[in-house]
Amino acid sequence: MRSVTVTRWSLPRLVGAVAAICLASCSPSPGGGDESTVGSTSPPAVARPSTTPAPGAPAPTATTVVPETTLAPGPRAIELCSHESSVVLGQVENPALDEASGLVTSRRHTGVIWSHNDGAEMPGLFAIAADGRDLGFHPLDIEGVDDVEDIALVDESTTGDGGDVDDILLADIGDNGADRQSIRVYRFAEPDPAVVGPISDVEVLEYVYPDRAHNAETLLVDQVNDRVVIVTKEQLLIDGLPAELGRPAPSLVFEGPLAGHGSGPVELTPAGVLDTEALQARAVVGAPNPITLLGLGGLPTGGDVSPDGALIALRTYETVWLWPRPTERTVAEALASDPCQARVAREDQGEAVAFFGGNLITLSEGVNQPLFELRP
Repeated sequence: MRSVTVTRWSLPRLVGAVAAICLASCSPSPGGGDESTVGSTSPPAVARPSTTPAPGAPAPTATTVVPETTLAPGPRAIELCSHESSVVLGQVENPALDEASGLVTSRRHTGVIWSHNDGAEMPGLFAIAADGRDLGFHPLDIEGVDDVEDIALVDESTTGDGGDVDDILLADIGDNGADRQSIRVYRFAEPDPAVVGPISDVEVLEYVYPDRAHNAETLLVDQVNDRVVIVTKEQLLIDGLPAELGRPAPSLVFEGPLAGHGSGPVELTPAGVLDTEALQARAVVGAPNPITLLGLGGLPTGGDVSPDGALIALRTYETVWLWPRPTERTVAEALASDPCQARVAREDQGEAVAFFGGNLITLSEGVNQPLFELRP
């Protein structure tokens, strides 16, 4: 989430101040939940995506389709959703990575994790080790960056392009004011973490929504279909409050091609509606963070697809949801099935998630934050 200034206070400080007023009455009683104790032995009840928006919410386009399919969470998702604890792998060493908004694990460089700040300041890649050690910063040498919110990886070995270098996608898709004419995804070869330097050979993939501008912080890659999937972050504006504090509304799902871009923007295709309100209502949360206390905990802030494409993770401020993805289904179609909840550690402004080996890692905005791993 990009920071805004409200009476000279950034959003995290504003949220923290408001939440502090009700912490005493809202916090669970002693023994009611350990921040590092997570997991559930069974997935929560089914929450089907809905095509009916909340009262006053922006309506999806007429061509929006919600696939009428139901999939069981699947054994791998259930296993992750049954994990009992989040372990601190380490603490992020580089203080410049203070607004971590996305994570992805390198598949070519063992133990390397890529992250980035959100917004437009210091656009580029931070390489970090699993224990949080700083492995260097690779600045993105490009003009016009607006609001980078997520990161993904394209495995070239699975696309038929071959070679020893995968591609990184940086999603410049944030739009708190919902007023951008287009959004952009920056595609470039994954840097060698041992050779720190600027990233200059960048392909700009420009997209437009078919209806209106949307704010979004989640980018997923569907490599089977060579497409990107964007999950929006819908909020209803409230007079007198910044857009980031608007009441949550169901998220929309859009798809767009990864290849075949010309000189102009490509129109995204509506691909579903995700009832994030229903998911938030059924989420099991231990000690709530300040954003959850304000009713914004269920907003989607990032995501990842497992290296084999079989699992989809969607991050919110309070938890992570996991979907199975059979090979015959697109990523968007899989999001219409029933997820299970992976109860990750409490983070004040958690926006980043990635698959790491067979587990999940998460990271919050803030200076020198802990890197958590959800494990058995």
